[in-house]
Order: sequence, then C-alpha cells, then structure tokens
Amino acid sequence: MIEFVILLGVIGGWIIVASTLFLMLAMGKMWGLAAVLLLVLAIEINHRLQERYMETIVNATPRAKEIAAHIFEMNELMLLSSYVVSLVLYETVQKYVEIVVKIPGSR
Repeated sequence: MIEFVILLGVIGGWIIVASTLFLMLAMGKMWGLAAVLLLVLAIEINHRLQERYMETIVNATPRAKEIAAHIFEMNELMLLSSYVVSLVLYETVQKYVEIVVKIPGSR
C-alpha cells in the first residue's frame, strides 16, 4: 500500500505540473490559478488516504506509523513543489521561447 501512496504522489505531481503549465501557456497566466483547485484536490485526496491508512495500521509499531506519516508529508511537499516548478517553467518558457502560430493563407 505504501508504494502505491508514493507512486500516487509522484504521478499527482506530474499531473499538476503538466496541467498548470498547459493551462498557463494555452490560455494565459491567470489560468494558473485554476490549477490551484487541482492542487487542493490532490492534497485533500492525500489527507483522506492518510486517514484511511493510519486507521488500518492500528497494530503497527510506533516507528512504522511515524514513517507512514512522513511519507504522506513527503507526498504533500511533492504536490506543492510541483506547482511551484510549473510556475518557474512558465516564466522560463515565456522569457526564452517565442511561440508563433501561423495560419495558412494569411500573411
């Protein structure tokens, strides 16, 4: 189960980076705020999974519970840092890459 939780954090981070960057590049910088909703949703899912997982390991040692709690905190940090990385990537793309859309038939 704990491997699934770590994988969920990694995949969730990539989804947040990709969706935030795509929204901002395609529709403008303010659409990055819409990705905050996705970020909050991912963090809430992480909290719900943490509650369910901690309830299932009642008979575990205190050390195992502490490690599990740290893994869920790590997932939350991955999700938050992925949003920040997408903002940095957006600024880098806007500064160094020029995107030109050419429509056939127009000058």
